[in-house]
Amino acid sequence: MMSILTVLYPAAPGARFDLDYYLAHHTPLVKEVLSPVEVVIRQGVSDLGGGPAPFVLIADIVFVSPEAMAAAMASPRMGEVMADVAQFTDIVPVAQISRPVG
Repeated sequence: MMSILTVLYPAAPGARFDLDYYLAHHTPLVKEVLSPVEVVIRQGVSDLGGGPAPFVLIADIVFVSPEAMAAAMASPRMGEVMADVAQFTDIVPVAQISRPVG
């Protein structure tokens, strides 16, 4: 069964998020190091009422199985991925592991 690592970057007044760097450098690094099946990136636009989006960005990193995700997360290069976050944001990301059910 597929396993999904979702990384959410909550919006906050004055927070820094460099989308160009994220797309050009961080995402390719994630793909190289973790070798996921797919990476789906969604930029926050607004909440349902048209107000500010609660998240600047949400990324779903999809793996073929929980075991594949665990192996990817154990990569010796995972520290490189984590250290790169400071290059594009000062937001502390929230992460969740999930699986498809429907």
